Amino acid sequence: MNPGKRDRILKAAISVFAERGFYNAKMEDIAREAGVAVGTTYLYFENKDDLMISIFEEEMAPIITRMRELLAASQSAGEKIATFIRSHLTFVEQNPDMAHLLEVEMRFCSKFILGYQGGSFKEYLDLIAAILVEGQIAGEFDSEIHPTIFKQIVFGAVDQIATTYTVSRSKRISLASYADEIAKVILNGIRKK
Repeated sequence: MNPGKRDRILKAAISVFAERGFYNAKMEDIAREAGVAVGTTYLYFENKDDLMISIFEEEMAPIITRMRELLAASQSAGEKIATFIRSHLTFVEQNPDMAHLLEVEMRFCSKFILGYQGGSFKEYLDLIAAILVEGQIAGEFDSEIHPTIFKQIVFGAVDQIATTYTVSRSKRISLASYADEIAKVILNGIRKK
């Protein structure tokens, strides 16, 4: 198998899924965009669902690595929460095709909805939980807040704003400019009293 072809297919799928939507895209469209025969796509990926999950897993790896670097450069747990939020929203703003896939099209992928076991997504959310625990140990955050609930709340809030931005026809706002406000609301709710 040729890793270059596989990569071309993945990149083509990002473009085709973002342009036509996951549901409407066909493997033929992806093959054409990648410059390969349709049968070649099936040598690397079982179907569209498999392709979408592969995109998600492979594209999340550098995102997680970059997020870890940014979090390590932040001092307090509170700063890390703000950094996570700002970085996620900045990524969405700067990578419209990937953002469209992650925020919108992934929800049409039956393999993701019904059978996805976590992998990179769980690792990404666990970064949020780890920040909470760090802040609890340092006495910065309320110790009664459960990390699993917290990571879902934070990601849910950020994801909702990112999704609204992604599907909006008007991109006149700076999405990342909302990061401080979101962080302020979240941090005011979890600070140790």
